[in-house]
Amino acid sequence: MKNDASKPDLPLADIVYGQVRDLLRQGELAPGQRLSESELCDRFQVSRTPAREAIHRLLNEGFLTQGSGGRPSVAEIDIAAAEEIYDMREAVECLAARLAARKATTEDLLELRAILDEQRAGPAGETEFLDVNDRFHGCIYRISANRYVQRTASILLVSAGMIRGSTHGKYDYDSWSLAEHEEIYRAIEDGDSVAAEDAMRRHTRHGRFQRIALLSRAGARK
Repeated sequence: MKNDASKPDLPLADIVYGQVRDLLRQGELAPGQRLSESELCDRFQVSRTPAREAIHRLLNEGFLTQGSGGRPSVAEIDIAAAEEIYDMREAVECLAARLAARKATTEDLLELRAILDEQRAGPAGETEFLDVNDRFHGCIYRISANRYVQRTASILLVSAGMIRGSTHGKYDYDSWSLAEHEEIYRAIEDGDSVAAEDAMRRHTRHGRFQRIALLSRAGARK
């Protein structure tokens, strides 16, 4: 397995961990799906040690669970867990927006504007939209210049992706996401931390309602 070219000194365990997290964030690993050291070894062409370390970290962060047989599997997100995830996401997103409004430079604003331009062009389907959406929010985390916000947000993005995995292809983002992202951007551009926080709170709650409603319907159909 080749090292990430952008992080040439990253240990193999960190690379495997990051790539599994990406799969979880993208909804590519189904809730309840089993994983094993040998599967990760084959998939990423690594030895058992980095695979074992990656699984251990994912278990500690709650992305994987360990059943009675000892084999880890992808954590299943129920309504209660989704509510807790969105409680945390609202707190972190709002703080990030407030800090970004105080700290954004012209270069930061140009980057955010470029991402909005991509969204205005109309992403081709939910997968592309989610990529643009995550980059928009990720840019705000970076602008916040707070390591703890960034670290917590990176975990919450994965958790949110795991919720998405249960509702893929059913999310109504066309009617509201762009307008709300533009509102958040304008507040950050104006340096208005209160307006940025308020706009982000409305946006997060809108997404929360839709995702949990979809998750509830998916559970009712089982």
